[in-house]
Amino acid sequence: MQSSALGLRVPPGNSAAFTLIIKHNVPHQSGKLPLTRNRANITAQAASPSTTQQTSPSFSSSLSNSDTINLDPNQANREGSYEAPLVQLQASKEDAEQPSIASILPTVDASTVADVGIVGCGPAGLALAAELGKRGLKVALIGHDSPFVNNYGVWRDEFSDLGLEKCLDFVWKDAICYFREGQEVRVGRAYGRVCRRRLREELLQRCLTAGVTFLPGEVDQVNPPTASAMAENPWSPTELHVKGHAQPVRCKLATLASGATAGRLLKYETDAPGVAAQTAYGIEAEIEGYTDAYDPNSMLFMDFRRHHSGLYPGTARRQQFGKHPNGAQGLWGTEKETPSFLYAMPLGGNRVFLEETCLVAKPALPFAVLKRRLLRRCEALGIKIKEIHEEEWSYIPTGGALPESNQPVTAFGAAANLVHPATGYSIARSLREAPAMAAALAAALEEQPSSKSAAKFVWDALWTQEKRRQASFHVFGMELLCKLDLNNTADFFTTFFALPNMFWRGFLASKLSSTDLLGFAAATFVLAPVGIKAKLVSHLLTDPAGQYLFRVYLGKNIEQCEEQVGVGNSTVTTTGVVGAMIGLVAMQQLFGIVLQSTS
Repeated sequence: MQSSALGLRVPPGNSAAFTLIIKHNVPHQSGKLPLTRNRANITAQAASPSTTQQTSPSFSSSLSNSDTINLDPNQANREGSYEAPLVQLQASKEDAEQPSIASILPTVDASTVADVGIVGCGPAGLALAAELGKRGLKVALIGHDSPFVNNYGVWRDEFSDLGLEKCLDFVWKDAICYFREGQEVRVGRAYGRVCRRRLREELLQRCLTAGVTFLPGEVDQVNPPTASAMAENPWSPTELHVKGHAQPVRCKLATLASGATAGRLLKYETDAPGVAAQTAYGIEAEIEGYTDAYDPNSMLFMDFRRHHSGLYPGTARRQQFGKHPNGAQGLWGTEKETPSFLYAMPLGGNRVFLEETCLVAKPALPFAVLKRRLLRRCEALGIKIKEIHEEEWSYIPTGGALPESNQPVTAFGAAANLVHPATGYSIARSLREAPAMAAALAAALEEQPSSKSAAKFVWDALWTQEKRRQASFHVFGMELLCKLDLNNTADFFTTFFALPNMFWRGFLASKLSSTDLLGFAAATFVLAPVGIKAKLVSHLLTDPAGQYLFRVYLGKNIEQCEEQVGVGNSTVTTTGVVGAMIGLVAMQQLFGIVLQSTS
């Protein structure tokens, strides 16, 4: 599901941003799949991680004549790991109702040098290209001429703030969560489904108005200027080699916006926990019985109740708290089971988008497991699937190290790790940050003495030390979620949605400052039951994610925090930094006291 239960999401190499394609031999994939035909006969069985062999990718890339690209251990996980064939199957879909980009935007003139070359034509790439063009910059957009094919779900107020509410085709006034039998939580926030056709049309129209040019194709090589060329001209252009084109596209600065596959051309820090993944299997279908199980006027945000196992068909709706037929709320023997939940969008009539989602896991929960749980859950709820219009496989890499700032190629969107590690949020954030990213690129082109210093300026603007602290906190949360069983997960999210709105909404939207996040942690700790308190304490003091959090908050490049570089909403003052440091130390001491008292 690219319509995340916790936000708008992009799979690695979004279908419209799969520019840097990693090719695998996929025996069951033949051609492209239409969005609208009945595909119930397609089997979404994923091979076991222990038995699947990754095929060798066909890919060539270069950052310079002297640089060698060494894939870090996380790259395979960014690209889908053992689920890569189904990730590519999702990316290969077609939609005849979405016009080609080439029919809308003028063609790149390869004989000239663009100010910025953007690799990738997904929402992040198109939004950034339009913002750059608005600033009078010459923009060359390169990528596969593909439609948007994912189901995107967003909070209505966030899209309204972006001026994109007209791109929503369904809006529900409320969202509902279930964490245990008889425990309904109404979020009290409107949720919408994005019309992918309207969103793409809107972004392309903005690009056309801004004078963006386009070249369809696959970039298989990125060559920044050599040292000798830089010595002669500090602004010697970067060359983007497009497969099938003899002449490269030249630009002063190159920005990768092509999803997780762009990681093959980027360098990452080495001190963060590894990449995890959010996976989901969904169907848009004609069904019977949904209105007997759920409110058809509300969006089903999360249903963690364990209806996928241990129940006879049609009995799930009769379950009561404390009276599960298997006892212990059906949780006996599930301590090591990776939790997943049902996410659903009622679309009118009998048509519903249903999706079984694993919020985050290491390793990724296979699509085959998610599909099996979805079908069993529906059977237990008395929901009958009559006709499947579309299947969806969503794989979102989350967490991991952030990009280094001393590299000659910049990035944006999921390619730059603008994915919330604990929730899967990505595109809403990318659309929100596109204007500031464009402003940083424009300032770098105008003020910096060379393309090398300009690229560093942009990276430091995108990932300030303040934002790196925020990311380290989100990674800490992601690693905690990876370790919670179903019972603890229910306790955690019950606490999460009991927090003041500013905390849980800000956390989901990546809008809380590093000091705000400490307040979020303190409030969570106060409201959480004893079991979650103990988990938080242990995780902070003993897990590598806790050590990473402390390193980033307390000891790493603190002087960068006071630099105002123009991206994002947070301005960090010396007082704020000191406050964050004191708060973190105080939390460590508090958690240590609690740990001693509970041991």
